Amino acid sequence: MSEVRLVGTLDPNFAWDGARLYEAQDFRVGSPVPRELRGAAVAVTREHDGGWRILRDPLGLNKLFWAESAEAILVAARPRKLVEAGCSFDDIRAIPRGCVLDFVPREPQPVEHSLRAEAWFSAHESAGPSVEQIAGQIEATLRGYLTALATRYHAAPVFVCLSGGLDSSGIAVLAREHFADPVAVSFDLDRGRGAPSEDRRTAERLARDLGLAFLDVTVGEHALFEALDVVLVEGIDWRDFNVHAALVNAALASAIARAAAAHARRSPVLVLTGDLANEFLVDYQPETYRDATYYDLPALAPSALRTSLVHGLDTCHREVGVFAAWGLHVVQPYAAAVDSYLALPETFLKLEDRKPRLSRAIFGTRLPEYVYRRTKVRAQVGGPKSDGGVLAACADRGLDAVWLRRRFAELHRVGDPSRLDRFIRAGRYRAAVPHRHGVN
Repeated sequence: MSEVRLVGTLDPNFAWDGARLYEAQDFRVGSPVPRELRGAAVAVTREHDGGWRILRDPLGLNKLFWAESAEAILVAARPRKLVEAGCSFDDIRAIPRGCVLDFVPREPQPVEHSLRAEAWFSAHESAGPSVEQIAGQIEATLRGYLTALATRYHAAPVFVCLSGGLDSSGIAVLAREHFADPVAVSFDLDRGRGAPSEDRRTAERLARDLGLAFLDVTVGEHALFEALDVVLVEGIDWRDFNVHAALVNAALASAIARAAAAHARRSPVLVLTGDLANEFLVDYQPETYRDATYYDLPALAPSALRTSLVHGLDTCHREVGVFAAWGLHVVQPYAAAVDSYLALPETFLKLEDRKPRLSRAIFGTRLPEYVYRRTKVRAQVGGPKSDGGVLAACADRGLDAVWLRRRFAELHRVGDPSRLDRFIRAGRYRAAVPHRHGVN
């Protein structure tokens, strides 16, 4: 075995070095290892002499998997592509996150370079910068990153997923400042109960206050669940939290794709999201519906839980993967500021008001007071009472954790769903570095 062969296409790259966006040539064999890389990146490049470079970003935002065939190492952005190419699911491994592999001609083992930035996770209670200084760094980073994006994609239609929460609202403010005519997009699930969700009402009010065009995405349950198989394949996960969030994103993606199709364009459609801030700030909690508890988290200290959640991004493709199914390119701006967010100390993570406090320091009066004061609501729930959201709709239809696991197994030709426990474990994909056989 001497060849590396890409099956299908890769997810788009939105990687940044602190000054500019990386170009395709930056990931070619022989180019310097991009050690300052922030954001989503993946590459599989070949040179005329038979050398290959394989790269995956440090947070694992973009996905990459491999398996061996008789003739080559097959590489794909989705495990389903490798299964369709004849590989057994049990033989599929992820390329480790934060890894650059250079395959040199006639050498079986690749030269491995690590992009992992473990220093991101080593916040110091006393020696580090103050929270106000960190907020200033985050604001400067977000501005720099959005400026670079707007320069490269100046002609791109831009949509902002807006729930009315702090994270997406901050991105909406930045989108208005950096792009021409961004469109705010809001999800709501119609379960025949009339009134719109709190998410919808807040998002619509904020879009009006910011002067943004507004795209109303209200779907019924039938339309919501039509995308379930797509969500399982493209999201590469069966766990209920990620599936529920991915269903929301599928509805948004479908509506954005239809809206964008009405306009002639030469640039890709960009979708900006407020994703990742929840992981960086440990802003998750369980939800209850019909006396059952969903989305439980391990009982860890805040900094340890943050590390677990951020490492778990390795197995989260509910944003990039799902929107890609509709030909849309997701940008997650908070990823560019990962090192600043992870410098926030344990004492800050223990504060109940840590997110509004940090957001005020970043965005100030550019966000209205009603956004800062709003109670945290999950996109899968839509309001303080979880009786009308995607979580409830799935539970009422029996689409529980067992069902979702079984369906994922069927879609990937896995006979025994329990075998999936070896594919995702402790929030990470089964990973390994490939090597070439039969090379002299």
